[in-house]
Amino acid sequence: MNATENIKKSKNDKIIGNIYEKNDKKDYTPSINNKLNVDQFKSLNEKNKFTIKYEKNFVDKPITTISNTITDDKITNKNEEVISSLQKTNDKSLNEESINKFDLNKERTVNLSDLIIIKNEDERLEYNKGIENYQFNALVSRKIGYRRKILDSRNDQCRDIKYSSDLDPASIIICYFNEEPYVLIRMVNSILDRTADHLIHEILLVDDSSNLVDRHPEIITKYKEKYWPDKVKMLKTQKNEGLIRAKIFGAHQATGKNLVFLDSHCEVNEKWLDPLLERIKIDPKKVVCPIIDIIKHENLEYVTSPICMGGFTWSLIFKWDYPDNNYLNNRENLIKPLKSPTMAGGLFAISKETFTKIGEYDSGMDIWGAENVEMSFRIWMCGYEIEIIPCSRVGHIFRDKRPYGTNIDSMAKNSLRAALIWMDEYKEEFFKAKPYLKIMDESQYGDISKMVKLRQDLQCKSFDWYLKNIYPRLYPGNIFNETEIRLSKIMWENEKKFQIKFENNNLCLSAESLPSGRVGVKAKLFLESCNSKLRQQIWRITKKGELRNMASSNLCLDTYNGVSLLKCHNQGLSQEWLNIKNKIYTISSKKCLFVDKNESQYASIDYCSKSNNWKLEYI
Repeated sequence: MNATENIKKSKNDKIIGNIYEKNDKKDYTPSINNKLNVDQFKSLNEKNKFTIKYEKNFVDKPITTISNTITDDKITNKNEEVISSLQKTNDKSLNEESINKFDLNKERTVNLSDLIIIKNEDERLEYNKGIENYQFNALVSRKIGYRRKILDSRNDQCRDIKYSSDLDPASIIICYFNEEPYVLIRMVNSILDRTADHLIHEILLVDDSSNLVDRHPEIITKYKEKYWPDKVKMLKTQKNEGLIRAKIFGAHQATGKNLVFLDSHCEVNEKWLDPLLERIKIDPKKVVCPIIDIIKHENLEYVTSPICMGGFTWSLIFKWDYPDNNYLNNRENLIKPLKSPTMAGGLFAISKETFTKIGEYDSGMDIWGAENVEMSFRIWMCGYEIEIIPCSRVGHIFRDKRPYGTNIDSMAKNSLRAALIWMDEYKEEFFKAKPYLKIMDESQYGDISKMVKLRQDLQCKSFDWYLKNIYPRLYPGNIFNETEIRLSKIMWENEKKFQIKFENNNLCLSAESLPSGRVGVKAKLFLESCNSKLRQQIWRITKKGELRNMASSNLCLDTYNGVSLLKCHNQGLSQEWLNIKNKIYTISSKKCLFVDKNESQYASIDYCSKSNNWKLEYI
């Protein structure tokens, strides 16, 4: 018996797909090609006198014209028969082989604009509870279900890259605490669906002693028993350890040659693991990270992130930095590994041998915070490297705040440990940013002797070396604070025409000119003897921070593809400049104007500590 034979049909009734439609002069026609809208499906079923609620139990994989999961714990016998017959027509989509080798084109495409609509009071309560427990839209997560199709956010060039066939597989470690079950299941399914099976040594789900009563842990357990292969293993810490020590616990249980750490609220993209393992195969001293795409916490929309790299502030707060425009203008760089001073910490791959050699995580740190910056210092200073791999993409739910808290300021304790162990004399910069931590004693931040000895044993370099060679943009004098920038803008607005004079010298910044004396697009800048009668040496500043050359006032000093004069676009960005402490500072790249007067070079930009001092001579 098929799905429609148990429903009485009239002469004018018709069948669409596997759905029986009553002809009552209203159009309940669902979309076809496996994209049935949930609301249409509910409306149609109500007309046929049976109701099937959405996604409560465990019928997984798409039922050809309905959805990924359609069950209810209170359906009638007739409805069970309908579902049973629908399942039988799709046995091939429910077996283990198809789960492990799932075709992306068969994954359900969801319409988030429909799913985010709260339709009744029950959904309102569910939404509010989800925000309280998880700090993201758990209602939409449940509606999406256990699988969905996401955009392939890789650069087109990535699809042509061939990777080695003998890569060592990885133990994928996912630590979680009170995680929303649909998010976690969908994450594991994304790994199984979008990763070559031979690259997965195991997937370790480490429950850090979750304690949220209505988290429904049985959903995850039952789903694993029914649908996941044996290589998906569920572990649990004896007590709540916090994320850092839970990761150490997971790493100790792992038996693969490579370790991959992922946060528990992610969805991996197509062929995400191959490029990470390829880099480790080339050089086991590399610690590699994917580009982290954004999954919006409001509606779980998957959004492509630009190429970026990790940085940090003197407070040891992680932040994202971006390569210079010149770097991204080269198409080849869009798929090349990018060296990164720090890593976000939640998502990275490392050989297990390297992880052990560098001392794992600092077990003296608590819960979460600064462990990624501390490990980044250790990696670079002790002879290893961090790379961002643009062809590896993983989506991550970015929340405004953590859904759980403790009475412990773990960020303060952890960042202080990192500063004391690694920052040498530069820890004073840390204390300027966090002066209240200077009074914290060892009884509060813990014994650091083990980590200090590790640094000595590994013969790690100084923090001064790290700043100068790995993260020079943070070197003292290379960045300006908000007050300095604000005052600079006020000064610009009051200034008239001027020459930009090389300090303590009679050389001025001049634009290359045509034989006519005018300056053309893409004109370069150089130093020549100051002459206030040469218009190509005369500049004025606009309220938007544009430096306009008086030989062609519609051209602005621009950092796009090197320093040159380009047509003014009134957008600021690469054409916004400041005069701060005798430096000509560009907002977009946070660098300063530089010319080597001894080399007769054209102007460029460099880190401010290395750049020239300039004096403005008003005309």
